[in-house]
Amino acid sequence: MKKFASLVVVLLVALLVSTGNAQVRAGSFTITPTLGLYTFEGNEDIDQAGPLVGLRLGYNFNKYIGIEGYVHYSQTENNAWSPKKNVDFTGYGGEIIFHLLPNQALVPFLAVGAGGVHYSYGVFEDDSDYGTDNYKDNKFTFDYGYGLKWFLTDWFALRLDIRHVMPIDRFHNNMLASLGLNFAFGGAKKTTATAVSAAEPVVEEAAKPQAAAAPVVEESRPAVAAAAPVVVEEVVKPQPKTQVREEVDEMGRATLEVLFDFDKATIKKNYTKDIDHMVDVMKEHSDLDLTIEGHTDNVGKPAYNKSLSQKRADSVKNYMVEKGGIDAKRLKAVGYGQEKPVASNKTKAGRAKNRRVEAAVDYKK
Repeated sequence: MKKFASLVVVLLVALLVSTGNAQVRAGSFTITPTLGLYTFEGNEDIDQAGPLVGLRLGYNFNKYIGIEGYVHYSQTENNAWSPKKNVDFTGYGGEIIFHLLPNQALVPFLAVGAGGVHYSYGVFEDDSDYGTDNYKDNKFTFDYGYGLKWFLTDWFALRLDIRHVMPIDRFHNNMLASLGLNFAFGGAKKTTATAVSAAEPVVEEAAKPQAAAAPVVEESRPAVAAAAPVVVEEVVKPQPKTQVREEVDEMGRATLEVLFDFDKATIKKNYTKDIDHMVDVMKEHSDLDLTIEGHTDNVGKPAYNKSLSQKRADSVKNYMVEKGGIDAKRLKAVGYGQEKPVASNKTKAGRAKNRRVEAAVDYKK
């Protein structure tokens, strides 16, 4: 069993080099059917158990801490008598689960708990009973151990559990190893930098001379409006009007629908459509420069949010240069963090509007 546990540790370390998008969800309920093996200490007068089946029910208070109730069953034999007799073995209890890296696809965790075990056995022909080494039907247990959840989706993960189980009375050292299918229900979905249309608040901010973004927008609005008709006439096949084009033409800036993985600056796959439209606008309007602005809500430390928003703005800029072929000299990336909200951070909807990437055009005179 010690060799098996050591092998499991090596496998855990190897798996942790993988990456993924799913993660533990705060407020989620979990149900995990399991299969495994249970090893008894040799002096307990019980043979090794056969296949063990079980079920775990849990709740995650947040991404880091959860609780679980469990029950498992197996059948073994009492080896102190001849012939041997069957013994039904049932374990049950509760545990506290500590997730160590909850924002990853591979989540290692620690567990500690308490519960009990029940031995159900028959009787001899003379009605005398038999069972464990000290003929106890029930024992209190304490356990601790570790495991790994490998999230394949937001709601489903493969799971490995290793436990050191210690029945109390005559003290024993048993081991439990199991594999399970972890299903999650409800809870908060992982936070992403969701871009929500916030055109009206931005227009009001841009139209006021004293607003922070006013110098950029005031220079761009009349110039873009005046230049657009001339440029469009020169295009043989005009591109259809997109929301990005309309916002640029009308306001001199546009909110881009760009999504990132939680706490990351990598643009999620299939969320580059608005960036591609902005690339087209810049190619049609060679006299435009662009400032890419990253914004967040107020969840987290301001300094960290500002750094993350800068990285995300840089990521959009790099995409436009490397994939879109735009000259880097025409682009500027600025991370404002939580400094320029367009809605209240006191509501979920407001925070969603504040997590955005905007593009402000600057007309080159």
